[in-house]
Amino acid sequence: MMKNTKIKKSLKFLGLVTAVIINNNIKAQQEINFGDNSRPVPSVSSLATYNNTPMSVVTGMPGLSVPLFELPTKTKRISVPLALAYNSANLNVTEAASDVGAGWSLFAGGVISREIIDGLNEQTYNDNPATYSKEELNDIFYYNLPGISGKFRLNRNLAAGTIDIENLSPNKVKISFIRQPNPLYFTIASFTITDEKGYKYIFNDYSEGTNYASGIYQYRSAFFLSQIKLADDTTVASFEYRKDSKHETEEWTSNIVYTSCKLAKINSEGQGSISIDYQYDNTLEKTMNDPYSISQILLKDARANVISGYKFNYSLAMIYQSTWADNTEEKGRRLLNKLIKINKNLAEYEKTSFVYNPFNNYLPYEDYNAPGLLRKMIHPTGGITEYNYEPNEYFFDRNSPEYLNNALTADYMTDPLVQELSTPVPVVNIDTNQSLQYTLSIPGTADTEKTFFLELSNVQYYPPGTWIPDPTPDPDDQPAPGSEPGPGGHYHFELNFTVKKDGVTINPYEPTAYRLKPGNYTVTISGTGGQAQLLMSQIKLKDGPYPNKNSTYKYGPRIKNIKHYNSSTETQPVKTEQYNYAAFNDPNSSSGYIFRNESEKNNLFPGYILYKNVSVTDGENGFVRYYFKTPDDYPKTPYTVDGNTTSFWPYYTITKSGVPQKKEVYNAQNQLVSSDEYESEFETLQNLPDLKIEAFDGIAEKYTKPAYVKNTKTTTKTFAGTRQSKSVVETVTNPYNFQAASMKEISSDGITTEKWMRYASDKNKTQLINANMVSVPLETETKVNGKSIDKVETLYDNAGRFDPLSVIVSNTDNGISKTTIKYEAYDSYGNLQQYSVNINEATGRGFPSVAIWGYNQTLPIAKIEGAKLSDIGNLAADIIAKSNADKDDSTETELINALDVFRSNAALKNFQIITYTYDPLVGITTVTPADGIREIYKYDQNGRLKSVIDVNGNILKEYKYNTKPQP
Repeated sequence: MMKNTKIKKSLKFLGLVTAVIINNNIKAQQEINFGDNSRPVPSVSSLATYNNTPMSVVTGMPGLSVPLFELPTKTKRISVPLALAYNSANLNVTEAASDVGAGWSLFAGGVISREIIDGLNEQTYNDNPATYSKEELNDIFYYNLPGISGKFRLNRNLAAGTIDIENLSPNKVKISFIRQPNPLYFTIASFTITDEKGYKYIFNDYSEGTNYASGIYQYRSAFFLSQIKLADDTTVASFEYRKDSKHETEEWTSNIVYTSCKLAKINSEGQGSISIDYQYDNTLEKTMNDPYSISQILLKDARANVISGYKFNYSLAMIYQSTWADNTEEKGRRLLNKLIKINKNLAEYEKTSFVYNPFNNYLPYEDYNAPGLLRKMIHPTGGITEYNYEPNEYFFDRNSPEYLNNALTADYMTDPLVQELSTPVPVVNIDTNQSLQYTLSIPGTADTEKTFFLELSNVQYYPPGTWIPDPTPDPDDQPAPGSEPGPGGHYHFELNFTVKKDGVTINPYEPTAYRLKPGNYTVTISGTGGQAQLLMSQIKLKDGPYPNKNSTYKYGPRIKNIKHYNSSTETQPVKTEQYNYAAFNDPNSSSGYIFRNESEKNNLFPGYILYKNVSVTDGENGFVRYYFKTPDDYPKTPYTVDGNTTSFWPYYTITKSGVPQKKEVYNAQNQLVSSDEYESEFETLQNLPDLKIEAFDGIAEKYTKPAYVKNTKTTTKTFAGTRQSKSVVETVTNPYNFQAASMKEISSDGITTEKWMRYASDKNKTQLINANMVSVPLETETKVNGKSIDKVETLYDNAGRFDPLSVIVSNTDNGISKTTIKYEAYDSYGNLQQYSVNINEATGRGFPSVAIWGYNQTLPIAKIEGAKLSDIGNLAADIIAKSNADKDDSTETELINALDVFRSNAALKNFQIITYTYDPLVGITTVTPADGIREIYKYDQNGRLKSVIDVNGNILKEYKYNTKPQP
């Protein structure tokens, strides 16, 4: 929620990993919404995917995010963003469609969801320490806030008699909880997450579900963000929820099945609000859909006037066949068809449409083009982005001597990419008039069995054959020998053979397939007689080399190309991004390898594929090669867990997402233009718990621990003909807060710049540490070519506040320190009201400036250079009051007039004054600098800047917006 960590237009390359599986316990999904299952709240549990699945080009799936709003607060350091994000890992048979559609999630506010492991914490918890087992608190909690995400679990500290939080993510957020006072039951009342800058996120609201595993039991299925507070506990945003309780329909019971908790409103005092409207469909209860869908989101100002908004348009479409999921699939899944932007008059003016793969009797394990998978995005301008997919591939070594020998001696045709049958050749000429026994010679000297295929060919039968009468023949119809069959029966012809070795019959394991060692065999002929040839063929190897890759549908699709069109009438794209995942050193091999998340239990996902090599080209301007490291690049070591010998996979929590190793850029002539080489060193966090990596694809289960990036080194090279330049950036991480502790940069011209950053832990600032303001840089020291340039220190010395008071710059050569700026006054929300620059060290005074905050303490309406707050006194009372009352053109004119009067006040004649007016949540409307030449900003009814004009109406700048109507 801080501006520098908010959800950006990225969530941009989310690298979406599709997990398409069939769960053997699919019936449990009938209670998917809020019932007896491991992830009980669909629109919340889908957010866990963003914690658990790697998101980048390394997975072969591009992501999509749509920023909606950003609601500011009275403090300029925190805002509340809303965004839609699409992740096809949420598009599988086990995941219900959320309140914004299958595959989509709404990031709004914050939530702590949970995954139930081995039974509910509330039910398994035992208050008696003597009978404690670690399974009692196995549930995993996932937290999602803008800029912050991770997971944690609870841990019972028997020595201290407490229940602690074990953060399973490498960050320094503080997580605490309050337990309900009843000591006989374990129920959490609320959570508090304090981020690394000291802002507090309070989770007092919750949804409820009912667990039927051991009797009817109500529990809190997810916790929702209720307030955001500054370090001094000042509230800057609050959240309201729509809560509905659903009861069982049987007349004899009134048990609550669930209580929903749907975000209905976000409030920012003095700024405005965001309201979210829902539609409830009771026919979607117990289906693979959240029965609630978001119909509209509105941004409103502090007077509850609509600024802008979005409407959501859906359809229900079959994605999976109902035979797999019983009645849960009969209604289909909710798909988001259109996102419609509306203006302050609630009129529609922009549409973004989404097109998905249709249902086609889809089997989840047979196709990568799953129904419901996003295929096209149609933009408001009419342009189209088209996503085309293909099956994932993973490395499979077909060229090893062991594999080829097994293929050559296999019982079956196991791999058509390597094996083929040799051309059948005659090995025995048969004539039953000459003999009924023949010798078959199998060549070779080794005592090794091989598969041979034997069959009779060119068969010519000898008459008369065997007469086969009808079931009730007429004796008078018996034909003479050698004559044509009569109506009472027919002649049957056959020729068979058996293969014997030393009198023992060798039976085929398939109709024509025999396992034979080298040597001589006896072929015995039976049947009605005739002539034939015994043909023999065997499995042989195709000419190599062989492709070292296997296609798979198990891990969903990967992107094949992304095509961009200017309009729906175009048949040729204006741009195509083509992706290739072959190993750079062997185009015949895949660079993909299979991995899984570090798992607790009940992991519903089969895993995903990371590609070590990915190239991307647009077909015109060259291509880019990406190199990645995977967990396999970091060897496992012996490890013991609960007395059992296993393996430890170091740094898995980092490497499971793929670690960038190198990026190369080539031009259209295949010439290397630039490269970035990345080196990283990781460190395991020994004080955090073990995490299990479940067994997969023949790999036994392993263990790991959270880790962090200890240091990095990036080497950038650019090439121009025979000339080359190189720069290097090295970063060392502070282990206390995982922020940069030092940076060293060697530029292409050989200049070395070094910086050291120090934080609260380095400076022993107890007040900031206690407030968890551990990632706020307090001091930066810089050297160039080994010579100290300066040291800049930001002081936080006010025990009652958490705002900086001054900035001191020290010359480390001569030891002289100078205060460059003083922050002399703040309002209660941390907005700067007075500061001074050019400080005189002898007097401690400098050149002051004052900011006057209006519009209910949310926006600066005047800056007075040279003045102090004591010079202003009550002179700003009128402009503050009129800014608070500004609601339309008339009241804005009154404010502008008041600002002009304020500017001309004789008491302020010695100061430089700049004044501002606004349409809150839209933009600035006037700027009047010290020279009085005002600029006026005009907006259209959709809240977009239309023009900038002067006081005489002359247009200084003009803006045009083009959108294309959509049906």
